[in-house]
Amino acid sequence: MDFGKLLGDLDLDRLQEVIGLVTDNQDVLARLGELPDFLARLADGLAGAGEQARSAAVSLVGEDGASGVRATLAEAGDALGTIVGSVGAGAERLADAAESAGKVPLMDGPAERLAGVAAEMGATTDKLGDLSQAMGVIAETLGDVGTALRRLGDHLDDSGVQARGFAELG
Repeated sequence: MDFGKLLGDLDLDRLQEVIGLVTDNQDVLARLGELPDFLARLADGLAGAGEQARSAAVSLVGEDGASGVRATLAEAGDALGTIVGSVGAGAERLADAAESAGKVPLMDGPAERLAGVAAEMGATTDKLGDLSQAMGVIAETLGDVGTALRRLGDHLDDSGVQARGFAELG
């Protein structure tokens, strides 16, 4: 029997190469059967990572994007700003009192001490003001991080859904 006529235009040398390739790579081909399970585990891992990223985002910026640690820090910064205003006003009053006391005979010493206290309070007030502003900047940064984590969670979930889709093809 002539196999060439039976198989038509089949290139037997090429067929032999393919059979050799399959035979030589049986282990690799057998592992391809594990691919759907791997993709399913990958999908579960991506979904879990997505959930954790969104959970971190909620901690930072809350469900509404404006609460969480970010809001707490912003409120603390605002409160500190209010304290700065009050302490600054007190420092100014002390400085005024020191100036007035310095005009009274024999009050030079106490007036100088009051002026020193006013100056220290003023310097402390400036530092507290800087701290208040830094807290505001940190709060904004935390908000940006929270938003990025929320987006990351969404992307990870989407990747998990796509991986699960490939796993279901197997």
